[in-house]
Amino acid sequence: MYIQVLVDFDILGDYNTKKKQFDENLDTLNKIGSIYKTHLFISLKDIDFFNSLNINDNIIICIEENIANKDEFILKCKENSEWILYFRNKIQTVMCENNIVYAPIELKEDISIFKNISFTEHAKNKKYYHDFSNYYMYTLANDTQKEGEFLIKVFKKFLKKDTGNVLDCCCGVGRHAYILAMNGFRVSGFDFSSDQIENAKKIHGHINIDYNVMDARYFDFEDKDFDMSYCMWTTYNYFSLDEDFKKFILANYNHQKEGGILVLDSKNIPRLDFHRLYNRYTEKENFKMDILINKYVYNNIQNSQYFLFINDEGNNKFFFDDEFVRFYTIAELKNIISGLYELVDIYGDFDMNRYDEKNSNRFIVILRRK
Repeated sequence: MYIQVLVDFDILGDYNTKKKQFDENLDTLNKIGSIYKTHLFISLKDIDFFNSLNINDNIIICIEENIANKDEFILKCKENSEWILYFRNKIQTVMCENNIVYAPIELKEDISIFKNISFTEHAKNKKYYHDFSNYYMYTLANDTQKEGEFLIKVFKKFLKKDTGNVLDCCCGVGRHAYILAMNGFRVSGFDFSSDQIENAKKIHGHINIDYNVMDARYFDFEDKDFDMSYCMWTTYNYFSLDEDFKKFILANYNHQKEGGILVLDSKNIPRLDFHRLYNRYTEKENFKMDILINKYVYNNIQNSQYFLFINDEGNNKFFFDDEFVRFYTIAELKNIISGLYELVDIYGDFDMNRYDEKNSNRFIVILRRK
């Protein structure tokens, strides 16, 4: 799949004003220029300004006065590409028209809108979990088998049993539930997305699994005697409000027997760079997909944007999605689980190595029900 990027950055003011405006997006420009062929449109009057900046050598500077017709130039680029990603600083939202995706150069979302709203409410509308659900397994860059085996090891280590009843909280398409079911566990999986649950039943159905559409803060099963619960892959971090997270913890507490285990897995956000931008390409028979992923970290919050370019049996499709997740510190976790669970271990990866805040890739918490 061939994607070309165009960047149209119309900046105004004196040198210092321009530099302040541009510096905020220079990192994005340089990172994307290292991934895709990129044309940067500038005015002749700004050439000295741009020459003073440290711009990636892969970025082609196009002087607008030397382009007779910009629309024709864009169409020419399109003839040689499957997709055009066109960044402009004068638009506010991402939109797609005739295989040209228009996006604002400033990708960071406004976190202030979530002052009293849980990130969960935002996540409920993610296309990733609805319109895009059929392609969900193609997007993953993780080892489902290894993660499932990790959960089995945790179960055996802390419960001293080979099998039992487990809850898969926010199960998605059931990739972990299926591994455990294949190993003799009885799994009740649930997710707020009916599309994810429908696909879970199709691709990860098993006699040992019962899939349900439920909100993780209010789930309710007749069985209240589960041995272990787990919530994988930075999903409980949608509970950005303490009260939401407490509801989730209490719901698990009410469904587990005394001594039951709750596993909470997330990215170790404190070790991540402030800004990451990268792509992930997948190609299978009659299917190609390129995902451009942009992530910002603000203290304990990560904001992500996903540009998904797909060719499925000759049909081009585009999806854009974004999300926010909150990282909980050990002290915050202990406060929320107080009186219900105790913290018994923390791992930094699925090999069960000890957690190190500065170096571990993951933050995997093991809680025991009191």
